[in-house]
Amino acid sequence: MFVEHYKPKNISEITKNDSKVAVVGKVVEVDENFFILDDDTGKVQVNFEGEIKKGKILRVFCSLADERLNADTVQELNDFDLNLFKKIKELYIKSGA
Repeated sequence: MFVEHYKPKNISEITKNDSKVAVVGKVVEVDENFFILDDDTGKVQVNFEGEIKKGKILRVFCSLADERLNADTVQELNDFDLNLFKKIKELYIKSGA
């Protein structure tokens, strides 16, 4: 049995060939059926029906369908230091790990 996992990505790295991604960013806009997430590499519209507040830091596990991101799970990251997360991510990439 094959289980597909959510691949952690920057928003700028998401392609139409992806099927499941996990992104971390700040909510910069909220509408009735979606929100806009910004991770400093780009912004993306995420389809979601629920309550989301502008300014929150989220990790969103998304499925892609018809080149649209649909939130499967939304995790609010309280007291999360987004800048520190980005620095650690950069170091991890530089190390080649």
